[in-house]
Amino acid sequence: MKMFAALLFSTILLSGCIPELSFSEVSVNSAGKDIQSFIVDVKNENGVHLYFDNANVIYVYMNGLNVVQGEKAFHFTNLDVEESGETLNIKYKSTETTDYSNQSLTHEILYKLNTAMNY
Repeated sequence: MKMFAALLFSTILLSGCIPELSFSEVSVNSAGKDIQSFIVDVKNENGVHLYFDNANVIYVYMNGLNVVQGEKAFHFTNLDVEESGETLNIKYKSTETTDYSNQSLTHEILYKLNTAMNY
């Protein structure tokens, strides 16, 4: 009986050590120098840019800052990340606007993804 209890406890303890996928918004200013340099390199290009920091950390830089007068600007409203086997799915939503002065809209955002495996 003691052996069974020890085996059960070990299984529960080890299952808590399996890394899971997580992501969070981070400040560009608090990111490392390599990531900041990457952002400077791609800042003039709208879109979603990936920076692979190491095997299990990916930065997602979403940029919509560059707007041509008279054209619609886009901003980001949501991000979702899912693992599917050996594939990492990054899903985001963006919307367009002609209100350039609305300070509540997110035209630039940086996320840090902690993954369970190397993609």
